[in-house]
Amino acid sequence: MIDSAALSFYILLSLPAILLFSVSLGSLLLGSGQVQDSILGYMEGVVDSSVIESLKFFLTNMPETGSLSLSVLTGLLLLMWSAGNVFRQFKKYLDRIWEVPLSKGNFARTFLEDTLFSLITVVVFGGLIVVSTLLEALMLTSSRFLHTYIPFFGIFQYVGTIAAFVILVMLFIFIYLVLPDVDVTLKCAIIGSVMTASLITMGKYAVVFYMTHNDLTSVYGIIGSVIGLLLWIYYSSIVITIGAEFTKVYSQYLSEINANPTIISKKS
Repeated sequence: MIDSAALSFYILLSLPAILLFSVSLGSLLLGSGQVQDSILGYMEGVVDSSVIESLKFFLTNMPETGSLSLSVLTGLLLLMWSAGNVFRQFKKYLDRIWEVPLSKGNFARTFLEDTLFSLITVVVFGGLIVVSTLLEALMLTSSRFLHTYIPFFGIFQYVGTIAAFVILVMLFIFIYLVLPDVDVTLKCAIIGSVMTASLITMGKYAVVFYMTHNDLTSVYGIIGSVIGLLLWIYYSSIVITIGAEFTKVYSQYLSEINANPTIISKKS
């Protein structure tokens, strides 16, 4: 619980930087409006409409990054540094649950390595959002065109939800393979990532359902508009820590089976 609370705190602090970096990266590769709409669409229902409008205004009036310059590059690096806080914290947690011994080497070198991995993770996350936005736009366009000929293609209206789920899975696969200072097999990373992403997605819809059937502003006042976001972040933090523990236990289980194949025959 303590680790989940710490992780949710870092997620909350890093969230504005993550959003800004993703939209900035999108404006360099695509149109910033496309990525912005994709992000806001994913958060719709979790937070109040007034918060959505505030976020939209905040992202719409961000500095233009359509062309790369020294000031834009500096701004992107600062956003990457701020967004990397949550991944640096998560790396420490992963190393702790995997019981990785503290490095007694050069402190500056260890710090730079941890920072580099965190920044790479931020870039990967932003890139996944851009790719999913492009894929979502392509699939929706194809759906509208093909729906008149093949009714089944109407299912692609849910491509946003599917793309968001795939983003989470790919992000956690990358995290489990890169961040901890241990060797995690691809199979363990995939299974742990799918489980974690599934629980986070279910939690999102649970929060949306709760927000839809409860008027939190009448109970908590103006802060009620962000209660859903806080609940979702804390729930996601708990799920992330559980997913990391599951991945570790499953990895140890596979290691024991590979070391002693007779375990399978005894259990079967």
